[in-house]
Amino acid sequence: MLLSQSKEELCFSCHGPSAKNSSIGKNSADIYSVLMKSSSHPVIQTSHLHQSGERLPDSAVGAQRHVSCFDCHNVHKAEKGSSIKGLKGYSGRGIRTKQANYEYELCYTCHSDQGTSSGAGGDVSLEFERINPSFHPVETFGKNSFVPSLRGNYTRSSIITCSDCHGNDDSLGPKGPHGSRYEPILKYRYVRTQGPESSSSYELCYTCHDRNSILNDQSFKAHKIHVVYNQISCGQCHSAHGSRFSPSLINFATAVVFPNSTGEITFMPMAQGRPRCYLSCHINGKAVEHKLNQTLTYSVNNRVLSQW
Repeated sequence: MLLSQSKEELCFSCHGPSAKNSSIGKNSADIYSVLMKSSSHPVIQTSHLHQSGERLPDSAVGAQRHVSCFDCHNVHKAEKGSSIKGLKGYSGRGIRTKQANYEYELCYTCHSDQGTSSGAGGDVSLEFERINPSFHPVETFGKNSFVPSLRGNYTRSSIITCSDCHGNDDSLGPKGPHGSRYEPILKYRYVRTQGPESSSSYELCYTCHDRNSILNDQSFKAHKIHVVYNQISCGQCHSAHGSRFSPSLINFATAVVFPNSTGEITFMPMAQGRPRCYLSCHINGKAVEHKLNQTLTYSVNNRVLSQW
């Protein structure tokens, strides 16, 4: 090809830190600087491994993980509002499309059963499968009809995209999942270990779910006990993508949840807003058991706050 520079250098001549000072790129976004953030797609480090015409997902045994601008953008067909135009897609489970019609079909070309990144991040497409008991509504709308915490215009029929959660942490900077200071390329902070609850600790969750609703126990009668008083992270009970085994995105973190003295580690939906867990979990360094026919009480200064 008759290019004046290597492919990535050509991209960054307009989409780099010096673009604002050039006549050709003065209105272009500085993608290069976003890719240099602590969590990013490793374009700068690995784009040289890209082969023209390579087929994704890359099923070659031992293929080195890599990504280039051209895996996510067709430079001749992409346009404002349709950055994936002209790209092939992958719906997971071996289904390929000549044109990626949905954003997730592009993401799955790497983050799925055969993608070059699946060894590191696993097959994300399995977590969004429509046959799962629960999932965030990326491929189709969700199965839970009781979600009182939804904010704004979100309803149980809403569909979201991968880039609603994954993207630049600078809301004024270039859009898209290029890079972020929050791992893994998250637009907002999401603490996945035990610690104090705050609007900033779970900012990612609270962009869609109303914090007051959660802490007032509208969707689960013991949310506040778990999140505020016991400082349990959202990520220790819920999967951010989907659960292959339980409703309500329940997927307990094995580092803090383990079988109780009777060998149980079970989540049961039960009555609306009043599920039951039969298991043991670490809370502030102590093992707390949840057993069949047990009433759990939480109190502060001898004042009972809740029973369930």
